[in-house]
Amino acid sequence: MPQRTIRNRRGGGRTLRGLLVTREAGVFAALLALCVVFALASPVFLTKMNILNLLRQISLLGVLSIGATYVLIISEVDLSVGSLYGFAGMVGGMLIVDGTPEILAILITLALGLAIGALNGAITVVGRIPSFITTLGTLYLIRGATLVMSNGMPVSLPHGHGGAPIITYIAQKSLLGGLSNQVLLLIVIAAFGFYLLHRTTFGFHIFAVGGNDRAARIIGVPVARTKVVAFAIAGLLAALAGIVNFGFLENVQPVTGIGLELDVIAAVIIGGTRLGGGEGSIPGTLLGVLLIGVVRDGLILLGVTPFWQTTLIGAVVLAAALIGGLTSKK
Repeated sequence: MPQRTIRNRRGGGRTLRGLLVTREAGVFAALLALCVVFALASPVFLTKMNILNLLRQISLLGVLSIGATYVLIISEVDLSVGSLYGFAGMVGGMLIVDGTPEILAILITLALGLAIGALNGAITVVGRIPSFITTLGTLYLIRGATLVMSNGMPVSLPHGHGGAPIITYIAQKSLLGGLSNQVLLLIVIAAFGFYLLHRTTFGFHIFAVGGNDRAARIIGVPVARTKVVAFAIAGLLAALAGIVNFGFLENVQPVTGIGLELDVIAAVIIGGTRLGGGEGSIPGTLLGVLLIGVVRDGLILLGVTPFWQTTLIGAVVLAAALIGGLTSKK
């Protein structure tokens, strides 16, 4: 089957116009409806301060979700991103506090994330182990390593430490009328992620492997390498988000990131990525992240208990999965 045909069917070569007539359009419509409801219910919702705060709050979830999109499109799953997020913040924080040059500390942290992600992929491919099992194991391994390394204690930048000007600038400062640098970071990563997934041969390989790995192997797609690289991207972005989170809070707890992988998977599924693989997009993932952020922000403004926030997000995930299943059958 010609490469262009596969891209058009699976999403690898869709234009923005094409995206607007697919499942992403439904997510966008739901997002607009929620915004209207919350704007009518709370006069604070559409204020500049609340919108800027909302965008900053979802930025790191967005970075994590972009990486997870690659993994889910190849019909795999990575449950370790939450633990890796906390581990990366702990490693980077400890290195910086111990006096390691900041650039070197950041590079070591990112390299660890990349290596752990690639290891997840290698174990899955070489050992022929379901990625659910592989990453469930590394979830516990990484979480345990974080606890052992920190002795169960948080790591914080001493007041006036001044040893992390780069990462604190990225995480805390704002440009462009108050828009957080974290949001700008998400925009840059999303733009690069979109190009890589929808405009390159590697992106074609991702969709081909997710659509049918046997057929992809027949037409010459390096299936094993594609899967390992997809997991490596997820690991790299999880580590990046973790070190930025440390720069924002100037501390990291040993339990940071627990349960975060569920939010990541939920955002990607809501955004239209099919669990069976072969379909998905970066714009859709961003819409899913925005929808989760809007639900939480709106319910907080209305004084709704956090328990109902979790319940509603669960309902949205189920609805998205159901709609996705019906769309695929059609």
